[in-house]
Amino acid sequence: MKTVPISFKADKNIKKEFDRIAYDIGVSTSSLLNILVKRTVRENGIPFDVTANPRDFVDRFDEETQKEIVKELAIEQGLIPDDSIEIDNIDSYMEGKRRDIQDKSN
Repeated sequence: MKTVPISFKADKNIKKEFDRIAYDIGVSTSSLLNILVKRTVRENGIPFDVTANPRDFVDRFDEETQKEIVKELAIEQGLIPDDSIEIDNIDSYMEGKRRDIQDKSN
């Protein structure tokens, strides 16, 4: 999948808060925007309500949002290509990633 930049203007303080929320959730600002754009297009509207709580943020998201967060992080880290298949089971995916890391360190 070919990617293109999207550019828009935002209030400086709003941008700062958005960056903080992305950080608290554990993703980059770009990843958070990608999640929002993809889900908005897929659902033809605003797809979810997200609040940041750094201690238990994963439990606050539905499974689909958790998958999107993991996928965006993996893309950002270069672990999977941008046009990769969907992650069907987050636990299996994360276990596979842990095994991959252990195999590489042995």
